[in-house]
Amino acid sequence: MSRRRPLAALALVALAVAGCGGGEEPTRTQADPRQPAAATPVLAALAALPDGGYLTGELASGIVRREPGATVLARLPVRTGGQRGLLGLAATPDGRTVWASYTSARDGGRLVVERLRPAPRTRVWTGPVGTALATGGHLLHDPDRDRLVVGVGDLQDPPRVRDPRALNGKLLALDPDGPPDQRPRVLSGGWNNPFAFDRTPRGRLLVADNAPGSRPERIGPGDGTGGPVTDLPGRIAPSGVAALGERRLAVCGVVSGRLDRFEQPTPDAPWRRTGVLDRDCRYGVVRLGDGRLLVSGARDLHLVDPSGRTP
Repeated sequence: MSRRRPLAALALVALAVAGCGGGEEPTRTQADPRQPAAATPVLAALAALPDGGYLTGELASGIVRREPGATVLARLPVRTGGQRGLLGLAATPDGRTVWASYTSARDGGRLVVERLRPAPRTRVWTGPVGTALATGGHLLHDPDRDRLVVGVGDLQDPPRVRDPRALNGKLLALDPDGPPDQRPRVLSGGWNNPFAFDRTPRGRLLVADNAPGSRPERIGPGDGTGGPVTDLPGRIAPSGVAALGERRLAVCGVVSGRLDRFEQPTPDAPWRRTGVLDRDCRYGVVRLGDGRLLVSGARDLHLVDPSGRTP
């Protein structure tokens, strides 16, 4: 989900990094004013619901809530430490089915995917053992193909990323009705940590990949459909992506501390940063049904209108 540093330290790192760039800064509103900013946990898992509500998942506690209303849907037995914990949430377009991905304390820290709703809670997939860094775990439901998509990082074993038989550094498709030991289908590989990805309105998967050390972070297609892979400027450490269109993305960065807008002028052109949408995005972003962005920041959970209109 982030560069190779534990999440507990990343908020401090991000706050020390100065934002840059241009563009408009749309009006933002706090999503849940009842929760004091100082008490805001790391909300690394977000999902939109069709009625305008949304789901949040706390990385360290494993608590899944439906908002507004703070209704607790589940308390998952997460194994924590570094980038382990509750990592992803996904829902069907009608909101009736909800899934979660997390590193399970009951399975030796393995990355697992479970259906939370409708009850009873059901295991969909048991994956590899998560690591303190580059576990991945972001989750998305693709209604066009009725599949779940989950990202797996290099699991701190970069040479295995090149192994087509290994799950390391891959974007995977799961059968939402499959057994826990199902073998995922590989959609794309060669990633370091494809935690930040989203689906465009026409069904394309786009990834903003993290990279350790001097290797570049990248934006590129995640579904094997082809297209350019663009190196990102500077250090962003993408923690979330929201598709604003077929060739427009909002990219949240744990290290940059911003929500940046990226655009691709034509299908074969490289991606370029064209503005700053918000200056407190740390742990994730999701696009709601009304077009606004739900942003998980270091200070609070808040809403941003990418069009610049007053909410």
